[in-house]
Amino acid sequence: MKYFEIPDYGIIDAHMHPYLAKHRNFPFAIPETYEEYFAEQKRAGITLSCGAFNIINDGTDFSVIEECNANVLQVQKEYPDSFLPGVNVHPHFPEESCKQVQKFYDLGFRWVGELAWYVMGYKAYSTPGMFQILELAQDLGMVLNIHPSNLEDEAELAAKFPRLPIVIAHPESNGIMANYQLAQKYPNIYLDLSGSGLFRWGMLRKGIDMLGADRILFGTDFPVVSAGMTVGGVLFEHINPDEQRMIFRENFLRLTGYTL
Repeated sequence: MKYFEIPDYGIIDAHMHPYLAKHRNFPFAIPETYEEYFAEQKRAGITLSCGAFNIINDGTDFSVIEECNANVLQVQKEYPDSFLPGVNVHPHFPEESCKQVQKFYDLGFRWVGELAWYVMGYKAYSTPGMFQILELAQDLGMVLNIHPSNLEDEAELAAKFPRLPIVIAHPESNGIMANYQLAQKYPNIYLDLSGSGLFRWGMLRKGIDMLGADRILFGTDFPVVSAGMTVGGVLFEHINPDEQRMIFRENFLRLTGYTL
């Protein structure tokens, strides 16, 4: 395979957010419509995306979480072949959040997050309220995707829920080697490549050597981050076609149990 030859099997983006210009005041390009949004994804070779909606709030009103979840369900309804919704939850509202998790599960969706503590009014994932929510997610066989907090918090979460796949985003946060070592210690920790995931040349190859290609998922953080740049970062790494396909597609399908 030539460098930058986009594979034709269809890339799956495990970490994006269906934000349009009306939702976020970004200083650079951002789609005005979902037609534009998913066209840009497809231009990068991404045929299916998964992600959650986050609204900046102080964590005192659960209706914000309900709005986030209603947004992604509506996008999925309008673009069922392009988008899979991730359910948002909040540790301040464990019972209400569990109902949302069960609702998404009953609709056939298996992804929780990306949860983002820093915009949602809480500081850590390892709290009693979140434990109650994740006990249900683990029992249902769902997958958790989190914005990084700190290594101690993430380690506590992984130790308490050994059957819950925990996908940590932006692996350069807290230091890439520290994240690789954390994932070596806890086999239920995975990494997605969104944001800073390909920040340094060779870091993906190193991660595969330390963890195996089955522990890394492709993600972009689009439209915050360029989808094409992230695809290109994977294509330019010295990895073989089987490793590339696992990262681009197969790991997501295996973890979620989705069939296409």
